[in-house]
This record gives sequence, structure tokens and C-alpha cells, in this order.
Amino acid sequence: MKQLNLPFKIDKQYENWEFELDALDDRLSGYHSYKYIGKQLNYFLNFITHKTELIFNGDYLTAVILTIKKVDEKDLHIINEFLVQNASKQIQVDELSSKFKVWRIMYFSSYNPKKKQIIVIYGKPRFIQKHLLILLKC
Repeated sequence: MKQLNLPFKIDKQYENWEFELDALDDRLSGYHSYKYIGKQLNYFLNFITHKTELIFNGDYLTAVILTIKKVDEKDLHIINEFLVQNASKQIQVDELSSKFKVWRIMYFSSYNPKKKQIIVIYGKPRFIQKHLLILLKC
């Protein structure tokens, strides 16, 4: 099994998107954060993403944070169902949040009913496990 067919593959180099990125304040020491400003890769499955943040360690993509707005809990179930079909492991964090391991990548999905938005974070498992709370502060 390999990474899911998503627009941003973990471990790809910065130069793949360098002209479509704007620097953000770094969330973590040793990692650089960028907002994707291109027009081609603003999706996750069939959902349009409203914000995409890429986090690099050196020149290599370590994690991606996607924000999908104007959605409901039903949409979270669609995303989770897709991840469950491909996952080797699933952990239900709470009613509206789950973690999935697909190949060598960890995915985290969460729905915020007040904001009507879904956050999908994916990346290297150790990085996600260690920094998930910091990554959720979008």
C-alpha cells in the first residue's frame, strides 16, 4: 500500500510548490510553515479546501493542514469513511475526531460544529502524535 492520491505527498520537496507558497509564522522550531496560494490543488477528495498549510522540515514536506468550510457532520463521515477504507488502524478520539494510519502516514480529522468546518491534518506519524495540539491551533 502507498500514500493516498492527494495533492500534497509527504516527503516531497519544497521545490515542487515553491512558487505557490507564502511563508507563515513557523509553529514549531526547526519546521517552516507555508500557505498554499496556488489555484490547482485546493481540494481534498471532492471538497474544496479554504486553507492549506504545508509544514516542511528542511526541504521535505512533513505535514499538511487542510481547512474545509461550510460543511456539516455528514461531510466528516464521508471523509472518515474514505480514510477507514484505506486505513490499517483507526482510533476514535471523540465523537467528532478520529485518527487513521494509512501506509506510513497518519491522518487526523475533526469537525467543529460552531465554525461548520472540518480540519484534516496528515503527515509523518511521530510528528503528528507529538505536535497534534499545536497543529490544531489554526
